[in-house]
Amino acid sequence: MNNFIIKEIYKDINNGLSKKKLKFRFAPEPNGVLHLGHVKAIYINFKLAKIFKCKINLRFDDTNPKNENLFYVRNIIDNIKWLGFKWDKLSFTSDYFLILYKWAKKLIIYNKAYIQYYNPKKNKYYNVYDIDKNLYYFNNMKLGKYDENLFVLRANISKELPNYHLKNPIIYRVIKKNHYKTLNNWCIYPTYDWAHGQSDYIEKISHSLCSIEFQNHKPLYNLFINYIYNKNFNSLKPKQIEFSKLNIIDTITSKRQFNYLIKKKIIKNYEDPRLSTINSFKKKGYKSISIINFIKKRGFTKRNYNISIKTLDIEVKKHFIKTAPILMVIFNPIKLIITNFKKQYVKWIKLNNKNKIPFTRYIYIEYDDFKLKHDHTFYRLSFKNYIRLKYSYIIKAYKIKKKKNIIKKIYCKIYKNIKSKKIKSTIQWVSSNFIKKIKILNYKYIFFKKNKIYNINSIKSIIGYTDNISIKNLKINKIYQFLRIGFFSFSKKNNFIKILYMKKKY
Repeated sequence: MNNFIIKEIYKDINNGLSKKKLKFRFAPEPNGVLHLGHVKAIYINFKLAKIFKCKINLRFDDTNPKNENLFYVRNIIDNIKWLGFKWDKLSFTSDYFLILYKWAKKLIIYNKAYIQYYNPKKNKYYNVYDIDKNLYYFNNMKLGKYDENLFVLRANISKELPNYHLKNPIIYRVIKKNHYKTLNNWCIYPTYDWAHGQSDYIEKISHSLCSIEFQNHKPLYNLFINYIYNKNFNSLKPKQIEFSKLNIIDTITSKRQFNYLIKKKIIKNYEDPRLSTINSFKKKGYKSISIINFIKKRGFTKRNYNISIKTLDIEVKKHFIKTAPILMVIFNPIKLIITNFKKQYVKWIKLNNKNKIPFTRYIYIEYDDFKLKHDHTFYRLSFKNYIRLKYSYIIKAYKIKKKKNIIKKIYCKIYKNIKSKKIKSTIQWVSSNFIKKIKILNYKYIFFKKNKIYNINSIKSIIGYTDNISIKNLKINKIYQFLRIGFFSFSKKNNFIKILYMKKKY
């Protein structure tokens, strides 16, 4: 791993920063579940901690009790562990509410913060610039004497600066809702901009790594740290470094959209296979190494770019191809009669995984695997092509039976002593005497046109067929490869969930 972030850190070391003072953190807000976009920030922070052999904190920026709860805290912790990362300290911004409040009072005393209040009768906002009055109002805010949206504490910077984030931003507001951790001890809460940098400073973080969208926040980040800086408390000022955001297309990565879909009962939960959440990946049987490899291959720069979720499929397939047991499944069956195979005879064919499947005179193959008119580009079953039935015999068709101009049966013979170079195709099959119907949950992209229009056909059930012997040995939530079709997760009651297709036609 070699990128501009590492070069920047080494530059700081060469300028006098002790390696012993290096420290990183990953600081999610516990107001939603992790998705693919988060993994980039997780990987960068934890990987750098490993490279530089330093400590890393997992800190929850829990400054808004309206949207945060313990479910998200636990879910994020579980998913970071699943990704394979460990932290040295678990902390919460709410651990620092008292010191953040005291620092805010100092800003008021030094005329760097003021109260703004709203008069609903006059529909007008008023700014208070008297220090004693500001302290009085701020204390009343803390005591819960004012309703929400009436009083706020603003930083006294400038209204004229071009950077919106520096135009006297709000640093405290009234929120009368119990906090999942501090309960009802507080009814005023610091904003992200006030709490984030100060929490980094408290924890002695050396480098605050974040996506490029926070670049405009950087001047405010540095300004607030300068306001409260105390060499005796901590001589190290954290340094913010931005990297490009992982913009995933063909899926959604918005917490608001996730919650909207659940609220409207379009999806049941965060494990829905159409989502790009870590919960969904785990449910679908993805391995964390596949996701990490996907992130590593994207690289780390400051330039934003879009990348399709389909590129993740490439990494996932690499793993599934090695590990997923093969199952022969037919979606659109056509009957095949092998005339030189005994009618009542059942031959048990041993598979690679030591299980056995039955082979009989009557089998089914995929309808599209037969072509009546010979085509030199078509290598599957025809009157001229020899093909291999997976795990079993070499056959060739010689006759068909139609009904209303539709092929209903194909007559074939088994051929021995055929040179392998003549066999250019192998297809799946299922014995008709042992056929078993299965239900497959098939899903596509949940939105059309840049995530604005919901795809009502994004999920539907389709029917497939396999043999009733193989299905007895399947394990719940295990991934199986439907030969030549794709990868599917076995759920229950002969149901499968589509994970990845190998062919576009499916």
